[in-house]
Amino acid sequence: MHPSKAARRAAVFALLAATLAGSAMAQDKKWKSLMSTDEPDKLFRHYCAVCHGPDGDGQTQARLALDPPPRNFTNAKAREELSRDHMLQTLEKGTYTKDGKRTAMISWKEHLSPEQMETLVDYIIVRFMGGKPADNFHDHGDPRHKHHDHSKARQVDYPYGLKPDAVRGKAVYAANCQSCHGAQGDGKGTDPRAAQLKPRNFNAQDFRDYATGFTLFSTVTYGKGHMPAWEKSMNNQDIANVSEYVLRTYVTRKPLEGN
Repeated sequence: MHPSKAARRAAVFALLAATLAGSAMAQDKKWKSLMSTDEPDKLFRHYCAVCHGPDGDGQTQARLALDPPPRNFTNAKAREELSRDHMLQTLEKGTYTKDGKRTAMISWKEHLSPEQMETLVDYIIVRFMGGKPADNFHDHGDPRHKHHDHSKARQVDYPYGLKPDAVRGKAVYAANCQSCHGAQGDGKGTDPRAAQLKPRNFNAQDFRDYATGFTLFSTVTYGKGHMPAWEKSMNNQDIANVSEYVLRTYVTRKPLEGN
């Protein structure tokens, strides 16, 4: 092995070892990590960013030493191949090379609780994948994931275990969204900037085809195009509530109360 490559690989594994050591905070607990699921960005930075990068694009020093390189979560390939269940099973079981050897993507089930793993996966989906992962039952036949079983995949409508309230979301919409998107969701609000910014028309078919709890949560949280990010102005529950209000009012056309 080339000395410089060997040195880089040693450095990467030293970082990984330090990450694991940092998670061993309470030996009397079933799970070694006590990091809160209320701050998913911190979970990602602590456990994932060393390889996948703070922006989820895999552009780290680790990619120079790891084969295969860390996954880039931001490209179209990730959205085509990675379902929520697939990523959960990858965290739980790790991945393997084509000849059956473990890759640097280890199993995290001894270090993270199921709730922490779900939080990490949901953060990756809404932060880097636009809330649009592959279908849970998608199987792209990669031999590295031969241990996966998607037959019991669970459908989740919103990240982080959130249970949205569309009635409360209506009030959030009126206070924060209506001036741009309009009382009828047609993008014809009263804000004088609306004509220039061209807010999304929620009645348009392309929006109705695209919108889900995850995609709306992602867009409201982190922004998109002229749409500003609301992560510092709304909490996650309010974002889920207003997303559900928009879905029920303009997409599924369901009553705001009840299922």
